[in-house]
Amino acid sequence: MRSVLYLVRKPPGALANEMIDMMLVSGVFEQPARVLFLDDGVRQLASGQDASLVDRKDTAKALGALPAYDVEELFAHAGSLTACGIDPDDMAVDAKVVEDDEVAALLHAADVVVTD
Repeated sequence: MRSVLYLVRKPPGALANEMIDMMLVSGVFEQPARVLFLDDGVRQLASGQDASLVDRKDTAKALGALPAYDVEELFAHAGSLTACGIDPDDMAVDAKVVEDDEVAALLHAADVVVTD
């Protein structure tokens, strides 16, 4: 089965929730899937967000459900975390922090890249 890399580059919002739904579907169908948070997408990993203030689903809770669907490989770009002022120790979900060379390796290893 073809492996999928979900490349998350947008901040929390309606599009983020749709992307998470696609990730969950990959898990349901046992498709190998990884998730890479890059650029403003790392903002979805920040803890302490209150989605109810903007009448949205809680992105962090949805991301936390991914391991239950066998989507367990989550990655966050170190440079993006720094640029957005997010401390890797304060992420709402467990994601491995990766540098530029590891981002390139993830992109090249995937059969399909789905981006928001």
